[in-house]
Amino acid sequence: MLTPRFDPASRKNVDRTRDPYLPRKGPLEVGVCAECHAISRKKRWYLDEAEYISLVRTGVVLRRCPACRKIADGFPSGVVTLHGRFLQTHCDEILAIVRNEERRARETNPLERIMEIRDGGESVEILTTDEKLAQRIGREIRKAYHGTVSYRWSEDANLLRVNWSRDT
Repeated sequence: MLTPRFDPASRKNVDRTRDPYLPRKGPLEVGVCAECHAISRKKRWYLDEAEYISLVRTGVVLRRCPACRKIADGFPSGVVTLHGRFLQTHCDEILAIVRNEERRARETNPLERIMEIRDGGESVEILTTDEKLAQRIGREIRKAYHGTVSYRWSEDANLLRVNWSRDT
């Protein structure tokens, strides 16, 4: 009897235990990131601009969030590669979908961000700070413009490579 194979594109739980940028223990005091204005409380990062302003006035601890540290170090957790003839004619529309997905993801988790978008002429490479954001970007582009998408998780590091292509 054949057992069903696990489909990695539907993987719900991404293992975050090996990510060196996410600390195992959270600090006891509240902290804020001066670069992106994220607030850390009880091992959670969230965005609240009004609370950020009041915390900065009271002299809270300034701490760089894991996403800002990843961006500064150039350590992506997701790489989305887009290529094909269809991309050349619809690049602006596809990148608008990518930015909208980043905005949507950042509302729930401020650590999910796009690090860099590299335009290589015939292909576009998008580096993300989180595996789930790369997966969501691939899914949304596939939903909007069809084409073929593949997901490849790294076995030894927290890295997801998403490849999307469409020629016609």
